[in-house]
Amino acid sequence: MNGESVKNREILLTIFLILGILSPGIFIGLNFDKFGQFNSKPVTAVDNTNSSNTSQSQSLAVSSSQDAEPEFISPNTIEVRTLFFGDVFWGRYVEDWSNASALKIAYPFSGLSTFNKENYQAWIGSLNCPITTNTVTSKLQDKLLKFNCRPEYLAEAKKWFDIFSLANSHTDNMDGLVGFESTKKYLQENKIQFFGHYDKKVQDDICEVVSVPAKVSYTPEDLQKQNTQKNDNYLLPIVFCGYHNTFALPTDSQLSQISKYSSLFPTFVYAIQGSEYATKADGLQQKYLRLMVDKGADAVIGKGAHVVQNTEVYKGKLIVYSMGNFIYDQQFSPNVTQGISVDMGLKIQYDKNFETWQEIAKSCQDFKDACLEKAKSMGLQKVRFISSYDIIATDNSKKLAKKASQEIQQKMLGRTNWDKTKIELLKE
Repeated sequence: MNGESVKNREILLTIFLILGILSPGIFIGLNFDKFGQFNSKPVTAVDNTNSSNTSQSQSLAVSSSQDAEPEFISPNTIEVRTLFFGDVFWGRYVEDWSNASALKIAYPFSGLSTFNKENYQAWIGSLNCPITTNTVTSKLQDKLLKFNCRPEYLAEAKKWFDIFSLANSHTDNMDGLVGFESTKKYLQENKIQFFGHYDKKVQDDICEVVSVPAKVSYTPEDLQKQNTQKNDNYLLPIVFCGYHNTFALPTDSQLSQISKYSSLFPTFVYAIQGSEYATKADGLQQKYLRLMVDKGADAVIGKGAHVVQNTEVYKGKLIVYSMGNFIYDQQFSPNVTQGISVDMGLKIQYDKNFETWQEIAKSCQDFKDACLEKAKSMGLQKVRFISSYDIIATDNSKKLAKKASQEIQQKMLGRTNWDKTKIELLKE
């Protein structure tokens, strides 16, 4: 090797030595032969580092596995269970009873634990009063038949009721729209959803989309899987329509509001119609509640007679003609203190369509939302579901609403001809 070559080699080694000090990692994977010449062949690790490198590779592999996108687990079953009640209000003499009780505003609701609220995703009641801060004595409410419910009671009411129908005979009692708008304001503040109007001429208020939480379950095998994700917060958008038919029968245009929604949403109707205290529905009730099924209702739940009436199955859909009173101050006979609630279960099929509904489901909880328009624009289809129903008797005797005794339960099953109705429902 001549002098010039040696000199060049020394310069080259000096450069690499400086670079190595400044950036030690630069020599990783580089090799030089015994003469200091660069060799492109990778460095072969010595034996005592093999186990360390292997362990490091395994660690990297585990880390890579943990960073992988978790597998999404589809629910095994999705169910919604709701309980429908008849007339609810805490005005007039109910307010007197509450003031006389040590429980005060909690008194009207103090017997409701007998219905096992924890088994339901939503309770729906028919609110038969406006909610305002007006002070109206029970005697004046009775004399004028103009009811008022104080807003303080909502702190307790919202622990039980999730949705109220406002399509009632008395929701206009405090200066018409003034009291009605006050009612909606207080319900919104307390996060209670609502639907319906005392005046069917306001057609846009007849039906409303609400969202109800769904109960989700998974198979034991899926729950045991590692590196998975699941969603326990599904919502089911449902439509409720309210018809106050006490003073005027609905027009075809008003009934057609049901059809606007029923092709896309599970749709249920609260209908207020029928002669007071009659224990069987009349011909007009049957005609118009059946028309609601013709327009697309998945079930029609009636009240308004203040007593329990019969039930039937029409075109495969349940019609309950009157549930009677629930939280109410009428006490003059067993018929007005004994009522029924309707236990409805919906078993929903999980599929891509249902999963897509979740993109708008939360916004459907807002009053006057755009859920119908959004669902149409997204090309969504009505969710597939199987419905089931049962009757639970209620008892408002001794001035307190509660679950009824077995004796009253049997009486109400007979009054509603429930055994026959249930057989007809099972055929569908």
